[in-house]
Amino acid sequence: MPALIFVSILWAFSFGLIKGELTGLDSNLVAHIRLLLSFMVFLPFALIAKQYKPNFYLMGLGAIQFGIMYVAYIASYQYLPGYLVAIFTIFTPLYILFINAIRCREFTLNLLIPVMLSIIGTAIMVYKTVDSTEFLTGFCILQVANIAFAYGQISYKHYCEKYQQSSHAINMVSMYFGAALLTGIIALPTMLNTNISITNRQWLVMFYLGVIASGIGFYLWNLGAKQVSAVSLAIMNNGYVPFALLFSLTLFGEQVNILRLLLGSTFIVMSLLLAHRLDRDRIKE
Repeated sequence: MPALIFVSILWAFSFGLIKGELTGLDSNLVAHIRLLLSFMVFLPFALIAKQYKPNFYLMGLGAIQFGIMYVAYIASYQYLPGYLVAIFTIFTPLYILFINAIRCREFTLNLLIPVMLSIIGTAIMVYKTVDSTEFLTGFCILQVANIAFAYGQISYKHYCEKYQQSSHAINMVSMYFGAALLTGIIALPTMLNTNISITNRQWLVMFYLGVIASGIGFYLWNLGAKQVSAVSLAIMNNGYVPFALLFSLTLFGEQVNILRLLLGSTFIVMSLLLAHRLDRDRIKE
């Protein structure tokens, strides 16, 4: 859980950076550069492991969890304002719960209660009246990102349970490799265009997003995903929202409804406590 909380704080900065600095660039190119930087950060682990061979299953998993997710996620900013991106990502916990239920072939309604509490709490904090004429297109694109990210988290969690001796760092090398390869293929037409213009400021933003938010962030996130239940993992997918709003208020001087922030945060804390209680009861059984 500490790793998931830390990454939630880390990711809270990303929404404003992408919307404010990178929306003028091709979304496929941004996704590729970001994931290529992540791969380069972890490449030394593969070089140190002299017998390392790319794991094709993990490459495919990385292509889905990081590659497809980022292509769709960044593309959604072309159709949605930042606040709607935040709103439409709150459904990821449901996808995690349902995908895990399909994989485990079991589902109980009591697991849905804490997840719905977290979604309600997040909605209280971020909901605004929709005033974008293209919100439906953006919504559909963003749900592709949400499902891809949810599928990757659950699949990696089950993979690590099956292969308990596998090295997490080495696993991430393969996943970043697959993600960078997929986005590279998708972004190839853009990269062949000699008229690409990227400012030094945009390079700096992408360096932060690729090395810190994605590289280190996804490493710690998937590490944390192995250590908690599927319900707790689902809830923590909305854990960045209170931090994002808090930073908007304290660091960026934006207007935030403090009452809604406190009320929504209370719902999320309640959902985590309930999930912990359910996990404890299942262990006793």
